[in-house]
Parts: sequence; C-alpha cells; structure tokens
Amino acid sequence: MVVETAYKQAINKASLEVEEGRYEPRELSRLVNQDEIIDRAMALILSKSEEEVD
Repeated sequence: MVVETAYKQAINKASLEVEEGRYEPRELSRLVNQDEIIDRAMALILSKSEEEVD
C-alpha cells in the first residue's frame, strides 16, 4: 500500500530530524502507533476525495 510506504519514509526522515538524529527509525517507530497513523491518513485521503466529488 502506498500509505505504508509513505509511513516508512516519514519515519526515516523524522528519525534524522527529531532531536538531531537521536533516534534510529526502528526506535522512533516504537514510539508511535503505525496503525493509528495509517488509519488517520486513509480517513483524511478519503474525506478529501469525497469533497472533490461533491
């Protein structure tokens, strides 16, 4: 799924930015809820798609 790939890329990028690279991507991913983030992203994408159709 594209959103899962984007999530992984975002974690990698964030690991470099959070506290100047303090966390490795694996460590950072343990601090957040991947399923919740992906679910929220999908809900936002779907709501935006519905707005464009209306």
